[in-house]
Amino acid sequence: MGDDCVAKVEKTNDAIDNNKQENKKKTHLKSPILTGKVESLGKLNDVYGELNEVFTRTKQAFQLFKTKIFFYPEPDFTKPFSESLKQVDGRLQEMGNLLGSYVSRQSASPITDVGTPISTVKPSGTISITPPASEVGNDEVEVTDSTINNSGITRKRHSREFKPDGSHTLPYKKSKRSLIDDYLIKDVKSSQVVDKTLTKNEDEDVYEVESIVDIAKTQGQVTYCVKWKGYGPQDNTWEPHNNLTGCEDLLFEFYKERLKKQEESYTEELNYHRFPIDDNSKEILFKAFQAHLVLIGLSEKDRQNAIHLVVSSKTPTPKSKKEVDALLEKALNSRKKERYLSVVREILQDRVLIELKTQRNKQLAELRSWERNINFICTDTACLSIENNIDLDLPPTEFHYINQSQAGEGVTIPSDPVVGCECDDCSSSKSCCPNQMNAMVVFNKFGKLKQQVSLGTPIYECNNICKCGPDCVNRVVQKGRTVGLCIFRTGNNRGWGVKTMENIKRGSLVTEYVGEVITSEEAERRGHIYDAQGCTYLFDLDYNKGDQNPYTIDAAKCGNVSHFINHSCDPNLVVFNVWVNCLDPDLPRLALFATHDIKKGEELTFDYNSGLKRDQAASFSTFTGNLLTPDKNDQIKVSSEVILKTPKGNRGLQYGKTECHCGAANCRKYFF
Repeated sequence: MGDDCVAKVEKTNDAIDNNKQENKKKTHLKSPILTGKVESLGKLNDVYGELNEVFTRTKQAFQLFKTKIFFYPEPDFTKPFSESLKQVDGRLQEMGNLLGSYVSRQSASPITDVGTPISTVKPSGTISITPPASEVGNDEVEVTDSTINNSGITRKRHSREFKPDGSHTLPYKKSKRSLIDDYLIKDVKSSQVVDKTLTKNEDEDVYEVESIVDIAKTQGQVTYCVKWKGYGPQDNTWEPHNNLTGCEDLLFEFYKERLKKQEESYTEELNYHRFPIDDNSKEILFKAFQAHLVLIGLSEKDRQNAIHLVVSSKTPTPKSKKEVDALLEKALNSRKKERYLSVVREILQDRVLIELKTQRNKQLAELRSWERNINFICTDTACLSIENNIDLDLPPTEFHYINQSQAGEGVTIPSDPVVGCECDDCSSSKSCCPNQMNAMVVFNKFGKLKQQVSLGTPIYECNNICKCGPDCVNRVVQKGRTVGLCIFRTGNNRGWGVKTMENIKRGSLVTEYVGEVITSEEAERRGHIYDAQGCTYLFDLDYNKGDQNPYTIDAAKCGNVSHFINHSCDPNLVVFNVWVNCLDPDLPRLALFATHDIKKGEELTFDYNSGLKRDQAASFSTFTGNLLTPDKNDQIKVSSEVILKTPKGNRGLQYGKTECHCGAANCRKYFF
């Protein structure tokens, strides 16, 4: 009996303890703090899943965008945007890992109350989000229904399923895909599906623009009529500029074609209304307009005026880009063709000036280089300068400067004289070199031709075996040029010319005519070529030989400053035959002397057809009058007997091929 009572009491005590434990469980489950923690963690999990889904849609949208710009990619945007997506993707992975790890720890660690575990039930197919023990320290407060009602905390009411033993489970959750599991486990698979979808979209949604066919402006917006490749005109659509990504070349060609049609109008009004100007494609339009203007070009007169400005010191300052753009827009907005062409001409002039100025700078650099090279080669004591203030022509590329004549094929020029003088003073000696050759000393003590020397007089200078020194008065031509000269561009279509840079006294040596000494047969062959070209540099060595001259000097490819001396029917230079070390009568040197005083800056000229027979020299005046220049009446009445029987001379006046532009009063109109 007593034992039964004791057993009953113990059983009662156990029941009481069990009830207390159940009450504590209920109290913990009803704690608003713990409940809020559980709900907030669940909400965080849900929102993270939504964020992941939104990010996945963002990646899909970006991939779709790239398919739309497949033919005209935008690397300045797509590349950095893609990098940003990768960074966000990495951060999301870190967040998913942290959240998944945290949830796993909470599922593995049950809530404890003074060391007593609380059992949790994990519904099948879900992740248990069981809050951990509170760290606040007051989670063990007994909570009653009245406490909950007065706490101001709103919570969802969940139906509970009570078991026969008095315990209960958490409300059953509907099985759904875990977002964290989806991210951590199924991310690779879903990415493959997305890639397949995008690849399909790329194949289906790509359209290629074939051409731009029209432009219009409606309610302030400029649109373009687009012809799609593979579709008919009925499928053309009007698109704004933003939809024409990567179509810059097509827009450029469209603008050029439209401007060309507009230019072909011969009426006072332009073919089209005001050209719609799209701010988004203004730069392309302006480039097309400038390319169109290049095709139009300036008139020859306007271009020559522009060249004249560039080569002078009055070159205007080119317009700025802003000023040019303003003119372009003004031209495009013009209704009257007269005004349009006026603005176009102004734009072209400015553009041409810029191009010509660049050419001018290049030309000046090449002229300076040519000048340095010539003076480096030249052995004369006086310098040569180069000048071109007429056009933009560059130095001749196939001309080589030399100091003395060179023997061509089949020609030998002896340089060892067989006879010389033994004079102490050649100016008064009767046995000097000229006297030995039955000639006269033609130079005075100043190195100039004596007044009594007539045209055709041979000149014999002292040579290498003569006893006289370098200061001998009979050594002039062999010392070379002592007058400063300038190779310059003429302004009357005569090409390059030569002018003096100092005053020249009459009878003074100016220069020697040098080149390649060739045979008469070779001269005939080259003469036909030069005739076809309208110029020649052939000079026959026919002193006292008539038309039987065996040699000719050709200065076309090689020569000195005399190569650039122009012809004149009233020249200021005359040619004399000179012998120095080579005493072969058929190989004289050709020296150019001043016929009268020549002022600084005056152009130098000689008569290309001035050769005379020796017995005709008396018909010319001496230095007292017009130095070595034929009488004007004699020059006008030129006969075939006076003309040199050379490849240069006998073809010129006979056929009248080459017109003379010397401008002299006694001009013969043709010089060969």
